[in-house]
Amino acid sequence: MKYQGTYAVAVIMLLIMAGCGPSTETARVEPVPVVPTTREGLYVRGQQFWIDRKADSAMVYFLRSAAMDSSYNLPLRDLAQMQYERAMLEPEKSRKRTELLRSSRAQYVRLEARGDADADIYERLCEMSSTLGDDRTFLVYAKKNAERFPYDRQVFNLTRAYYDVEDYQGVIRTAKDAIEKFKESQYLGSFYRILGKAYTKIDRDQTAERILVTGLKATDARIAAVKGGGGEYRATDAYRRLHEDKVQMLLILKQLHTTYKAQEKLEQVERQLKEEGYGR
Repeated sequence: MKYQGTYAVAVIMLLIMAGCGPSTETARVEPVPVVPTTREGLYVRGQQFWIDRKADSAMVYFLRSAAMDSSYNLPLRDLAQMQYERAMLEPEKSRKRTELLRSSRAQYVRLEARGDADADIYERLCEMSSTLGDDRTFLVYAKKNAERFPYDRQVFNLTRAYYDVEDYQGVIRTAKDAIEKFKESQYLGSFYRILGKAYTKIDRDQTAERILVTGLKATDARIAAVKGGGGEYRATDAYRRLHEDKVQMLLILKQLHTTYKAQEKLEQVERQLKEEGYGR
């Protein structure tokens, strides 16, 4: 009995000592945020992935969010913008850049088809279609853009789109209307320039020359107006565009005068080009 009592006491002491020793702490596990399975919750989660530069995961959540409600356009807008920005980081002629641009354009097309088509969406559709060499699609959206937003830049894009598909009558018609409508626009020289180019394409070189000479005078008047505004006018978009258009019109005239061996006119144009800092 004494032996059994001593053994029991020893066991009790061992248990007490074990309980007094250092305990192992359980590692704290951070709670995993629960993503609500609503269109807004999925969209917000996609934005978080985009901010963290996890584009593939962001795309999954944006698409899941958009699939829940065909009237919910925010995730498509962000997806289109995200893919566009990724495309701009790729080398210009790379396959990856082309794939991303096509994917981005597809989302903008979906937005436009849903009725979500502001000026920025049309501008982006025009830009990407032109970059991808899809001239016919460029023309489709340039027309829609100019119809809904009949301003100088949109109308100039339409003249470009007509020119790219070789619809020179479309260029002539649109540019003539624009010259009458936007007499004080920074795009005035652009309208004269593309109008002159269109006339050369249909073998009306004398008309092209007359248009370009008139265009140079109109562009000089706009440049003078920009200069009259004071400040660092050379740094303005208006001055840069007008000056570039003037140089391009002079170059077209130079080519015409060279072709027809109009030496006196050629020398005059070359002097003007030098005055504009064009030495090539």
